Amino acid sequence: MAPSRPVAIAVILLCTFLAFQAMAADAYGGGGDDGVTTQMFEEWMAKFGKKYPCHGEKEYRFGVFRDNVRFIRSYRPPAGYNSALRVNQFADLTNDEFVSTHTGAKPPCPKDAPRGVDPIWLPCCIDWRYKGAVTDVKDQGACGSCWAFAAVAAIEGLTQIRTGKLTPLSEQELVDCDTGSSGCAGGHTDRAFELVAAKGGITAESGYRYEGYRGKCRADDALFNHAARIGGHRAVPPGDERQLATAVARQPVTAYIDASGPAFQFYGSGVFPGPCGSGSGAAAAAPTTNHAVTLVGYCQDGASGKKYWVAKNSWGKTWGEKGYILLEKDVASPHGTCGVAVSPFYPTV
Repeated sequence: MAPSRPVAIAVILLCTFLAFQAMAADAYGGGGDDGVTTQMFEEWMAKFGKKYPCHGEKEYRFGVFRDNVRFIRSYRPPAGYNSALRVNQFADLTNDEFVSTHTGAKPPCPKDAPRGVDPIWLPCCIDWRYKGAVTDVKDQGACGSCWAFAAVAAIEGLTQIRTGKLTPLSEQELVDCDTGSSGCAGGHTDRAFELVAAKGGITAESGYRYEGYRGKCRADDALFNHAARIGGHRAVPPGDERQLATAVARQPVTAYIDASGPAFQFYGSGVFPGPCGSGSGAAAAAPTTNHAVTLVGYCQDGASGKKYWVAKNSWGKTWGEKGYILLEKDVASPHGTCGVAVSPFYPTV
């Protein structure tokens, strides 16, 4: 069906505006012989299946791509670290665009969850991926539903540890049905746990597929078609990485982090010390968290000697280390790298 006249006019105006932006960028230093060519951009587009509605937007996105490649090439990790950035599927997005479309965690709700972690002997390393308690990395798309993905990954892990069966669960059910959160406009991992406990369980992913937008809640699935159950959730005391390690040694744990910086956007590999947002990384004041991940392990890098958390993200396998980031562990700041120790939660039986 052909687009309506108002829509067609809007597309033309947008393309014209973006074309002028692209020309302005070249006029004020956006060009130059920096080795970032249109051929590179075309190859990147083909690799990630990118298409644009008009030449004006394509020119504008090439300018953004060029700036991002320059930033990635200029990145140097702090002395003693092996972190590296990489051109990924987000290379045509400005950092503001990226943050607005691919984060989405809201602060925990005022009601405090029970706090504390029962003490156990702590192994030097643990990785729940190798114990069969972690599903494949998923992709939230341009929807601020990271909170749902983080909560689901934690429930998947707890269920496998308890039953020996790993079942991918439904993020879409939380996006549609959790009225305590706002779907693709952001949400809370703790409220997601509350919903699952209150409804008696959560549906399998195969029965309630992810759509990437908030739809009508399928109440029957939310009430009856349960593939996993939890009894509630607890909070790890904030600012205590040792208690956080104790929790992760038992099961996967959700964590709120600051993922607003361009270095985080293009993280590729290695132990990441920050900067995570606009501040100076782990040593900065308490960060403003805007994203949720699931901690599925911790260990120490043999080459650099740096300790790290293994964080499962929800931006697909082409981001980071096949969808994961290694956040530096046991840092001087009580908030942890990117705020990882600010508000961790885990589901309970």
